[in-house]
Amino acid sequence: MKSVLRIALSLGIVWAIYLLKAKVWFRLYPAIMVAVALAVFSFSLFRTPVAEIFARRSGAELDARGIAYCRNVTRVWTAFLAVHLAVTVATVFASRETWVFYNGLLSYAMMGALFLGEWLYRRRFRHG
Repeated sequence: MKSVLRIALSLGIVWAIYLLKAKVWFRLYPAIMVAVALAVFSFSLFRTPVAEIFARRSGAELDARGIAYCRNVTRVWTAFLAVHLAVTVATVFASRETWVFYNGLLSYAMMGALFLGEWLYRRRFRHG
């Protein structure tokens, strides 16, 4: 059911952008998505961190050390998303080429690097 709501929300945003026919709204779409992710990650720090939820759903047995690790991973992603949001919003007012380069290439490369770095660190963490 949550997937249906997410799809409906995404389609609603796309529809609103189409109706408004303003380039700034189109350019704000990545910022809106990052803001939602940032909200999810940051609010999860007050309850069960997102990384812990993912770890448990993948079948991981977490001790106190593992739970602390997941909380720290969620903090890292929260910080990354905060900086990413600031840059994403800044590119809204930059040239189209800058906006496309950052939101269409560089941001994905940075997220991939963070995923890879965390995965490599996690391997060492588990065996260390």
